[in-house]
Amino acid sequence: MNKTLQTNHNGMRFLFLDAKIINIISKNEKPSGGAAVQSFGWAKGLVETGHEVFIMTDLIKGGELKEEVKDLQLIPLYDERKGLRWIRWIYYRFPDLYTKIKKIQPDYLYQSVPGWSSFLIGIICKQLGVKYILRISNDYFLDDRFKNMHSTLHGFFMKLGMGMTDIILCQNDYQLGQLQKKHPHIRTKKITNPILYQSNNSLVGDKKKRKYIAWLGIFQSQKNLKLLYEIATILTDTHICIAGKETSKIDKTSLLYLNKLRTMPNVTFMGFVDRNGVLPFLKGAKFLLNTSHYEGFSNTFLEAMTVGTPILSTPNVNPDGIIDRHQLGLIYANANQLSSQLDSLKPEEYKQLSENVIDYVSKNHNYKILAKNLVNILQAN
Repeated sequence: MNKTLQTNHNGMRFLFLDAKIINIISKNEKPSGGAAVQSFGWAKGLVETGHEVFIMTDLIKGGELKEEVKDLQLIPLYDERKGLRWIRWIYYRFPDLYTKIKKIQPDYLYQSVPGWSSFLIGIICKQLGVKYILRISNDYFLDDRFKNMHSTLHGFFMKLGMGMTDIILCQNDYQLGQLQKKHPHIRTKKITNPILYQSNNSLVGDKKKRKYIAWLGIFQSQKNLKLLYEIATILTDTHICIAGKETSKIDKTSLLYLNKLRTMPNVTFMGFVDRNGVLPFLKGAKFLLNTSHYEGFSNTFLEAMTVGTPILSTPNVNPDGIIDRHQLGLIYANANQLSSQLDSLKPEEYKQLSENVIDYVSKNHNYKILAKNLVNILQAN
């Protein structure tokens, strides 16, 4: 724990429960999902607007921490390696969580990703009088795709946990509609993702100075590496830079197309790019390319926007239609259509897209403004 627990504070007291935040706050970074990036954005915004924030994460896997977390109070999560599988939640993890949450006495507990453990978190919050916030991190948690990835029992306890929340926060209209349909008695609210970085109009892009199309993500089934390969095959005169890391759980199809991409002369693999390297990587790109089958609201979109880099995405990943509605990039149906769109895009049109993304992210995703909005939502009746 990097600070002594405090008993007096201004504003409200928040506890963020996210095992993966350690991956982005350690100097020796590791890949992390967008949920952890969101959590950290909320935490920083709340601290900088007068609230007290604790983060419970897997400090055992950490190491030396970044300077930017000095104003956050870090609490060690239970040791994920300790205990016998299945029963360790009963005799070790649940009591450990209960004791630590009781000691912190937060006004609100924020869980970044729903799961079967949401049921146990809900029990603790009810017993201790803590208000429970659950964030929906991806669309698939709310439809049949979840059933294809997780057991019926997992889904059953996750649904029970959702029913114990004080509020569920979602990212887009699809998620909001699904929640209202499937969980009509739960209080739900849509609020966009926060981004820490501040925009700068001097970053408006000149397409001639940007040398490649960027792809950024974890190599997994959701990211649709087959489509990425098809695009690279069509755009033979375009340099495509891929930043990401292969996980031990990569599926066979993703691995097949990943290996094919490695053989292509117009493709460069950058390896894993840490938080300090993400913005320079995106700043040098003409576009950020998204090929995913689905997302909630990709944080890579926001990171690209802060450096004036427009988005290329399919209709599958266009949350609330913002990309075409606000002219933040190009929506393509397949590799051939994308090639035609890029060929016909004029320099002045590109410059306008670049201006649009900077304007949009600064008005809609500022982390301090969103932290204040979040507090207003929580305090509303």
